[in-house]
Amino acid sequence: MPLDNKHVMADGTIVLHRDLHNAYGALQQRASHEGIIKRNDYERRPFVLTRSFFLGSQKYGTMWTGDNQSTYGDIKGSMNQLLNLGVSGLNFGGSDIPGFYGFPEDNIWVQFYQLGMFYPFFRAHTNIECPYREPWLQSNRVQEAIRSVVYLRYSFIYHVQNLFY
Repeated sequence: MPLDNKHVMADGTIVLHRDLHNAYGALQQRASHEGIIKRNDYERRPFVLTRSFFLGSQKYGTMWTGDNQSTYGDIKGSMNQLLNLGVSGLNFGGSDIPGFYGFPEDNIWVQFYQLGMFYPFFRAHTNIECPYREPWLQSNRVQEAIRSVVYLRYSFIYHVQNLFY
């Protein structure tokens, strides 16, 4: 939808789409969160993942920074994005490890995993056009790095889970 589209509010006020574009995604996130809680009879914690978030979204789930590249610049960029979002109150997030697009070299694999394990939301994720991303298909160096990162991550997973809730 073009950002200069106009929405007429119930009171007749006109608001540009650019001013409430992400509110739609945040409302979907909220509705999903509330629906999961009701479906589970208020007995289990919901997990809602989104990349369309807005003010207050941190109450209803986690987010990721969207589709990134397997580059050194995006390693640094993911850290900057998550630190800035954390300061803004959206503190449970992550990025695609080791980048959503591209074919990472060994050093990028290792650096993305070593940094990403400290992100509150940590996952490997890729585009369908970038096959062979399974850790066991990588070099021995990358496999060992991923193994040590995953072991360390699991050593404090209890704390991450409780801080998330």
